[in-house]
Amino acid sequence: MAVTHLSFLTLLEIHEHLNEMLLLHQEALLALDVEVALERLKRFEDELRAHMRVEEDLLLPVYARAGRIRGGPVEFFTGEHKKMLELLARFTERLEELRRNRANLRRGIIDLFDQEAVFKQLMQHHDSREESILYPTLDKVTGEEERAELLSRCREVAATHS
Repeated sequence: MAVTHLSFLTLLEIHEHLNEMLLLHQEALLALDVEVALERLKRFEDELRAHMRVEEDLLLPVYARAGRIRGGPVEFFTGEHKKMLELLARFTERLEELRRNRANLRRGIIDLFDQEAVFKQLMQHHDSREESILYPTLDKVTGEEERAELLSRCREVAATHS
């Protein structure tokens, strides 16, 4: 989607970065390298948490100015954040188990891939909701100056975690 003016849609780059990080974690799983997979998953979670904090602390309060939006109440976004973090905690726990006990490692990794597929669908759905509802609404309820300041703050946080 081409953006010709200052827009929150530029934050979609962060989603692409997060998706790439998750794929790097899964590549380590494919290589049966549990240590690297765990390290990459933790790094992914740290960056995802930073992105969520930006949304919850900076963006969602501004988004709330638009009032109740069909298909996009604030609770949907925060609820999905909570669910993603719960799933990530399970993945970390499972990887810790696989690191301690490598018996049936391949089967354990297959099971983890199955669980992560559900996570990836949730992430895709969440990203889609942000692209179609959250970011366009933020563009509507902010002026250029406020938008520029908020985007700058979002990028500062992203830069400190990449």
